[in-house]
Amino acid sequence: MIQMPGPPPELAEFVKQERQRQARFGQVRPAIYADWRGQKWVAVGKKLLNSANWKTPADFLSDYLKHVMTPEWGRAELAKPLADRHPVMQWYDAMCRLQAQAKQRPGPDGLFAVAPSGAMRAYMLLAFDLYALQHHCSLQDRLVHRLRHPDQYQGARHELFAAATCIRAGFDIEYEDESDRSCKHTEFTAVHRLTKASVCIEAKSKHRSGVLGMAGEREPDDGIRTRLGGLINDALKKPHQHPLAIFLDLNLPPASPAPATPEWFKKFADPILRGIDRKGQEDPWDLLVFSNQPDHYATDDGPAPGGYALGMMGKNARIGSQPPSELVALIDAANKFGTLPNCFEEL
Repeated sequence: MIQMPGPPPELAEFVKQERQRQARFGQVRPAIYADWRGQKWVAVGKKLLNSANWKTPADFLSDYLKHVMTPEWGRAELAKPLADRHPVMQWYDAMCRLQAQAKQRPGPDGLFAVAPSGAMRAYMLLAFDLYALQHHCSLQDRLVHRLRHPDQYQGARHELFAAATCIRAGFDIEYEDESDRSCKHTEFTAVHRLTKASVCIEAKSKHRSGVLGMAGEREPDDGIRTRLGGLINDALKKPHQHPLAIFLDLNLPPASPAPATPEWFKKFADPILRGIDRKGQEDPWDLLVFSNQPDHYATDDGPAPGGYALGMMGKNARIGSQPPSELVALIDAANKFGTLPNCFEEL
């Protein structure tokens, strides 16, 4: 018997680390970066960016968000009173103040550690999702344009979450022709890189007065409406030739019912099942992805409350008794949201 040599230790260690990275962050392409002439160089999609100030991924992501939103946009927002600024720039102000406090206590390596506030976490996760899409050359100018406008930000941010989730689940993104006004379109089609299975994606977010740039006074927490039927009905109006996954942003404060509890199902899942009059027919959707990321409800210096994602499969022939692995991957990837890299190897 001839014994073949195993892989070199360096390759085995690389494969191990890559598996660990994907287990935490999903199937996003590994970062391409290097240190050269006192600068950190990072490739993002087709762009090559550099700075001497990027010691950690947080440094890079903070600057990357400024790059995407553009310095001109940022300066225009900073010229406004804090209360009138875009929510992203309000988070940036809170993050800078938190970092200024932490810099007074640097560690032995000269770096400083800080427990992220809700504002900082919201800011960094926005940057990380933008990076994930751009690294796969899937970030549209149209989406960035919507992100810059306070009255469009919430819907655009949730679409970004859905797209980044698909990237992390092993899909590529195919956008519809938005210039075609002859019919309605889903947000995009996700095509799995290995199986080539396609899923039509809709992203719907619950708007609430006084929250995330919406006009009006914020509702009392105990008076918040939880009905989602209208959002689902709007999504179902979009023609789709592939299985349909609807991403639903609940936009609830941290004190809302915990996921997967009887109270949660009573408020969110049960009304949906009762509200769709199937008359023995199949569910018109294939997957609902509920998510709630309430960092924007935290005070400027309050700790990040964290969030959750929860999936509910439809009951129809396409799902059957064994849910397709691609839809299961979407739920798993949605639960990876919230994890941020600590080193460039994880980016």
